[in-house]
Amino acid sequence: MRKRLVFRVDDVGYTPAYDMGAFKAFECGIASSADVMFDSPDTVAALNWLKDKPWLSIGWHRHLWESPVLPPEEVPSLVNEKGRFKWGHRHPELMQEATYEETYQEFNAQMELCYCILGKYPDVASVKNSELPLEKAFKAVVEKHGIAYNIFSSAPDHRHPTECDPKYKALRYYSSGLATNPSYKLEDFKDYQPLEKMMALRWTDAEEVFMYGWHPGYCDDHIMEESTCNLHRCKELQACTSEEYKNWIIENKIELVNQRDVLYGTNEFQDHLKAIGSPLWIGNFK
Repeated sequence: MRKRLVFRVDDVGYTPAYDMGAFKAFECGIASSADVMFDSPDTVAALNWLKDKPWLSIGWHRHLWESPVLPPEEVPSLVNEKGRFKWGHRHPELMQEATYEETYQEFNAQMELCYCILGKYPDVASVKNSELPLEKAFKAVVEKHGIAYNIFSSAPDHRHPTECDPKYKALRYYSSGLATNPSYKLEDFKDYQPLEKMMALRWTDAEEVFMYGWHPGYCDDHIMEESTCNLHRCKELQACTSEEYKNWIIENKIELVNQRDVLYGTNEFQDHLKAIGSPLWIGNFK
C-alpha cells in the first residue's frame, strides 16, 4: 500500500521568531509545503528564505491578520486607524465592509510581492464560494495568476467538511482533521500532545494522499498577544522534528511529497531527500 503525506507548515511569514522555528521543520526534511501569509511582519524575509528551495510547494495562507501590502490610504475599506486589517483575529464580520475593487488591488499586490521574490506565484490556494466581495476578489486574483485551488477534500475525521473541485477528485487527496484542535486554552496546554496526533494517521487500501497543516515554530510577544495558538506552536515543532516522528515515517514507509507532486505526479520532494542523503527518502526504507 502506497502511503503519501504532505506535511504543510502554516502561517509562514507570521513573525521572525515563528519562522525561525518553522524553518527547522523544513531543514530536517519533514515539512514539504509552505503556506505563506503575504501580509505579515516576516513575509519578505520568509520568501527570501524560500526562493532557493524549489523542492517545497507554496500555498497562499490567506488569514489577513496583519497589514496590507498596499499603503493603507489606497485600501481604506480594509483597514482600521492603525493601518491594519480591521477584522484582525476576532471580527471576521468586518470583512463585509471591504470593497471588491480595493480587495482585488490588495490581493494582486500580494501576488506581485510573491512573484518579485520567488519568481513564481503560489502553487495552491483554498477559495470559498461566497457572495462576499472580498471572497469574489480573492477568487478572481487566484484565477488570474493560474493558482490551483480547492484541490483537496476533508477526511471524515475533520471538523470542517470541505469538498475538492470535481476535477481533482481522482487525486484522492484529503486534509486530515488530526491537525485541528478544539481548544488552544493555555490551561489545557499540558494536555496537548501533537506527536500522538501526528502519528495517528491511517491509510486504507484506497491509497489516499493525506495532508495536515501544523504550526511548528517559536513564539513571541506578538503571537502571545494576538493568537490563541501560541505556545502550542513550540510543542508542534518539538514533535515534528523528533526522532520518534522520523522513525514513525520510516517504519511505516510513508512517502513525503509536496503539493505539486500530488497535482502533477512529480517526485520533487523525494528527489530532494535523495539528493541530501536523508533517511526519509523512500529508497532507504527496508
